[in-house]
Parts: sequence; C-alpha cells; structure tokens
Amino acid sequence: MIQGPGNESDIAMTISNACIPKGCLRSQARIVDKRLNTLLAFSLARLAMAASGNSTKMFKNLFGMKSARYSLFLLITVTALLGSACLFVHRVSVNELLPVKEQLSTDQLINRINAYSEIRTFSAQSDVTVWNYFTGEKEKADEFPQATGLIRFKRPEDTRMNVTFIGAKVAEMVSNGQKFKLAMYRPQDKRRFIYGSNLTDIERMNATEIKQTKDPQLTKAGGLVNMRPQHITDSFLIKPIAESDRPNAFREEVRQVEADTRPGKKNRLVERSYYVVYVLERDDKGQLKLRRKFWFDRSQTGCPLVRQQTFENGVGRLASDVTYSDWFTAPNSSSAWPGHVIIDRRNDGYRLDLRLVAETVEVNAELPITTFDLENTEKLEELNLDAPHRAATEPPGKPNVPIPARMQHTGEVVLVDATKNVIVIKDEAGTEAHLLISSSTKITRSGRPITLADVKAGDRVTSECEGAANGCEAKSISVTSLAP
Repeated sequence: MIQGPGNESDIAMTISNACIPKGCLRSQARIVDKRLNTLLAFSLARLAMAASGNSTKMFKNLFGMKSARYSLFLLITVTALLGSACLFVHRVSVNELLPVKEQLSTDQLINRINAYSEIRTFSAQSDVTVWNYFTGEKEKADEFPQATGLIRFKRPEDTRMNVTFIGAKVAEMVSNGQKFKLAMYRPQDKRRFIYGSNLTDIERMNATEIKQTKDPQLTKAGGLVNMRPQHITDSFLIKPIAESDRPNAFREEVRQVEADTRPGKKNRLVERSYYVVYVLERDDKGQLKLRRKFWFDRSQTGCPLVRQQTFENGVGRLASDVTYSDWFTAPNSSSAWPGHVIIDRRNDGYRLDLRLVAETVEVNAELPITTFDLENTEKLEELNLDAPHRAATEPPGKPNVPIPARMQHTGEVVLVDATKNVIVIKDEAGTEAHLLISSSTKITRSGRPITLADVKAGDRVTSECEGAANGCEAKSISVTSLAP
C-alpha cells in the first residue's frame, strides 16, 4: 500500500514485478500464462484502493512534488498500460509466401515473348478434351470424350488440327488466316462441315443467341460455332510485341493467394509472386487499349510463362485465357514448350485442354504442301457462318440478286500505285493479280488496321476480293509478312 512519498522505489518495484514480465519484453509473440492476468488485476486493484484512500492528500501535494517524484508518477501509469496491452498479444495464421527465384527486367520478359517469333513451324500429337459451355445446363458444360489430336502450325497463320478417338476421326480443322474449315465427324448427330471467316467477329454468337436461333444446326453446334483455328495458333505461336508497341508495354509485380500444388501440401493456401507484362495498343483515335497480359511465375525456376490473356474490342473484354504448365525441352531443339495447355474462351462457349506428347514435338520441320488443305470429301451437311450475316443485313423487300463470286489471292506485292488505288501481287506460279482498293477495303497487319501507304513492295499479302472488269475489287487485304 502507498504510505507516503518516501517509498517510491517500493512502488516502482511492485508495479514492475506485476505488470512487465520478462518474457513479454523479450518476445511480443510469446504466449503468456493466463495466471498473470489475475495477478495484474489484483495488484492494480490494491493500488486503486490505496490511491482512493489517499487521493485528497496526493492532490494537495501533487504540485509540491519534486521533479523526480512527478516523473515516477507518470512512469507508473504508462508502465501499467503497456504491461496490460502486452499480455493480450496473440499469434495469427498467415499464408506462406513462396520465395522468388530470380529478378528479370521488363526488356528480358519481352524478349522471352518475342523469342516465339523464331518458330516457323510446329507439329505435335496431343490428348484433347473439349468443353462446350453453351450446350450444357446451368453450371454444367458438355465434355467430349478425350481424344488424340495432331496439331500443326506454320507462320504466319496456317493451322491444321486433326482429332481422333479410338482410331476414328472426330474432327478436322484448317485455316489460312483468312478462312477456316471445320469438319465434325462425331458424334453422329452433329456431323457437319462448318466454314467461314477468321478475321471478323460478326459471325460470333453468344449463348442466348444460339438458344433463341431457329437454326437447329447452330443450336446443336453450341459454342463450337465460335471456334477459330487462330485461337489455337495464337496460343502456341505467340505473336511478338512489335518495336512500335514497346513504349506501351509495362510490367507489374503481383501476388495471388492460390492452392498449394506442392506434393504433400493439400488443402493449404500460399501466396505466389508473378511478373505481369501488360501490352497496350493505340486505336484509330490514339487512345490506349489493353490487348494482352503475360504472366511469369517467379516462384518457379526459370520464371516460366504460365498464362496469356487477350482482350478485345478495346473495352477490356476477356477473349482468351490460356494457361501453360509442365514445361519441357523439345527434342532436337533448345526450345522449351509447355506440355499442358488449356485454352479457355468462356465468352465464346468452349474450352480446349491439350496435353502434348513430348517425344512427338517437332519445331521448324518441313511440312507437306497439302498439310493445310481440307475438303468436304464425306459430303457432310455444310454450314456457312458468313451466310446468316449477309442475309440479315439485306434490306427488307430487296429482290434476290446474284452475289458476285468471291475469290482469294495470296502473293508477294510487286507494285503499290497510290494514285490508281491498286496493288499488284504475284503468286508462286508467277501469275499477277490487280487488287482494286476502295474506301471500304479493310487493310490489316497482324489484325491491326493500316493504310495503303503502309503496304510496301515485297510484302506478302492475302486478299479476299470480288471479280471486276479491270481487276479484283478487294474486300480485305491482310499483310501476312513484311518485305525482307
């Protein structure tokens, strides 16, 4: 008990012993014996009773205390508060933060992305599983049985994919970057030959449109009507980041809470670190739009690319979400390839799961000239995805008139005449074609709009046009490779 101003040291010792256990000062995280809480409460109660009984005397003498005594009074108060707070510290669980393996600059990451442009051809066998979101019900998707596929790519945009199941053909798909063909042989009730344009989005349909359509073929096909070969090509032969786009590319360091996939670590969560490279492009109005994101896993040795996301329409709409895993070195090559690739296009209504057979991978091998040809030899029911669009845009009451025959020309540019708005190209056989350019002609390079002035002699182009008296009226021209 407090008896007078002469026993300050006894008071300090009493408070120190009761309120500041040595273990609390040594480690804030140490678990404190609950009995100390009772001891502290008892000691503080005794001090409070004593202070209450002598409050009048202390108040009268407060301002007469010496400096040392006043400091002791403050020390007692602060010590009691700190000691009480320390006793209530407890330990909480946090997710393990996986360590990072190495530091990479933005330029190094971009160079890794652009290294894929050195791949001219790619061929491999793969186990393929297809999900059809649009023909499923509620949270269920229709899953096609796993099949064996043969995929072949050739830059810039040639694609072929064959899928077989227990020795029987399931589907075949080819594309030249402008047009695609998809032959579906299984299941029996979905046998058809689907073809149409690669580059336009107008034929794509969402789940509501497919369910409400009066065309039973579209209803049965579901999300597969939106499948395009370039969706697969762009996932394997990743398009480089052009030099002109480098100023619009930047990176971010991101941490995500994910399931722990390490052996023996089930039902645990970890924080994983990523480098994320953002690629922006300017539209015709000069506004920046998000186009692609590349994710590199910093917790894995070599910091591999594990995800590619593409966005469309300049509004941040997710078009494709591709994940990569199980990396290996391709035979007879120094190239590293993901053994497992998942191409998820939920907005388009389908997902492809491909597991490559490592020993069948061939990089930059010569492919037969007929690799990317596909004809409807089995006389399947045909579905032209471009036809519904043309019919829908025809004004009511317009008489049926013959649609001019469309043709396709591919070759090297030998002349660009801006005064006459014509491009002259020559194919591999030496045959020339005059492409007539109008204000409605769509000229692109790597899917981006360009002008006639951007086309140079030596460029290789593919054009879709309609026959005319003095040449071919170009509807679209795609520059597929630049002049050397």
